[in-house]
Amino acid sequence: MSLSTLSLTVFLGVAVRLAACSTDKCASLGAQILVPNSTILMHNYFLNGTTIDLPGTVESCGGPNLKANATANLCRLVFTITTSPSSEIQLEAWLPDSHNWNGKVLATGNGGIGGCIDYATMQNGVGLGFASFGTNSGHNGSIGYDFFLNQPEVINDFGHRAIHIEAGFSKELVHQYYGARATKTYYAGCSTGGRQGFQTAHLYPEDFDGMLLGSPGVDWLRVVASKGILARRIGWPYLNSSAYVRPEQWPAIVEAQIREFDSLDGVTDGIIDEPTKHRFDPESLVCGTGLLNSSRCLSPQQVESVRRAYEPIVSASGQIVYPAFELGSKTDVFSENQENGTARLSYTILEDFWRGAVFNNTDWTPEDFNESDMDFAVSVNPGQVNAAEKDLSSFYRRGGKIISYHGRNDETVTSALSEQFFTGVQAVLNITLQDMHSFYRLFFLPGMHHCSGGLSPWSIGNAQKYPYDKTLLDSKHNALMALVNWVENGTAPEIIIGTKYENDIIGGSITAQRTYCSYPMVSRWDGIGDGNLATSWECA
Repeated sequence: MSLSTLSLTVFLGVAVRLAACSTDKCASLGAQILVPNSTILMHNYFLNGTTIDLPGTVESCGGPNLKANATANLCRLVFTITTSPSSEIQLEAWLPDSHNWNGKVLATGNGGIGGCIDYATMQNGVGLGFASFGTNSGHNGSIGYDFFLNQPEVINDFGHRAIHIEAGFSKELVHQYYGARATKTYYAGCSTGGRQGFQTAHLYPEDFDGMLLGSPGVDWLRVVASKGILARRIGWPYLNSSAYVRPEQWPAIVEAQIREFDSLDGVTDGIIDEPTKHRFDPESLVCGTGLLNSSRCLSPQQVESVRRAYEPIVSASGQIVYPAFELGSKTDVFSENQENGTARLSYTILEDFWRGAVFNNTDWTPEDFNESDMDFAVSVNPGQVNAAEKDLSSFYRRGGKIISYHGRNDETVTSALSEQFFTGVQAVLNITLQDMHSFYRLFFLPGMHHCSGGLSPWSIGNAQKYPYDKTLLDSKHNALMALVNWVENGTAPEIIIGTKYENDIIGGSITAQRTYCSYPMVSRWDGIGDGNLATSWECA
């Protein structure tokens, strides 16, 4: 036998023994788990590169044929954890082999009204060596109201409790599995996951050392309520009224905004860089001006409806409580509001949550939704879901770090909300911008949609997008790596470079990159270089 053949044989033998040992360890822990209030549902060991079938996943979460990839040799454990006499959460742990574990935990959040485990971020996390965790936040499914009906404890799980329990459980499980404490604990979530993260930083500041929070719906009840209020402003549910603006008219309205404001940043790329800095007069689109054809142009009544659609949300008492919908963003969340000629919002979260959690009334529908319904929900705040608390002082004092990012083309959570939240936290803590930047950095990505996607170079290692580009796993191109570098090496991220891939296939051919900046700095073209190169963009 040659030396090379002998070496390969020894290597394969060691690998087989390691895999067998890890398989035994996975089965052993599954049988002997000692975390209070938990019940093991299944334990399986998967080799790197194999497929993980997820047949129990409900349809609204991508099931029942959903599959995931084992991005490392891992032990998959699925638990239920009792949170009260009438509620429980489901939690998954994906634990890489001991020799591949980086000593850290990565917990994940949810989107929408929860109910779906974030397998995309878990796949990314375990591939990087993290012990990765996900939760359904107390119910299965992202569509429906029945899981909230007469279930205040289930609402509490979704509202504020599930991520806190996930944090504590993950630390204890890691200790039992590896025989060592996690050196650092991280969290990544987008949209509702961003809300869950900020809320955890406020309520449970010891849970995480670093948090990556995308497109955070911090004022969640008003985020959801705004869709119903804007629909009413454009004439819904009266589909035959002269003031109603039809779904097919809205793309032309948005295109007109982009034509007017796109080039003001010096680059004509279909993107309005700073939509909050502009005001749009829909009078230019009235029938007779020639800007829109007869099937898309606006009547005088529709002009007023469009104007109102871009005004801030006010409470019943007349106070501004939520920013205006931003120019250049797709309007589907409030303008796609009919089905076969019948008035019906395509944005189902409003009806589901108000019917199941706010009013606890199966007969309630949003056709008459108004500002009083929004105000009532905020006053009740079911499950403490409205994470608008800006007092992050305890998280700040203990040295926790937050990287938040938000697309300026976000159609679901208005990006100005992140701007207001950042300045609000600074005001509550009464600290300087330099002190804010010592623990909380906010990055705006012009052109990015909700959490990901869009015309711009939007890929920054976004939460809930799989897979990461393995060639760009560094702190300048990947926000999670930037967070780890900040927490563990003290290097705060001044910039993050976004990447645009051909056909948005991450890891494929790169078509553009852009430098993004820590707020209040903004990304500006230098006026000289190729706009598709990150070096042509600077912070100003």
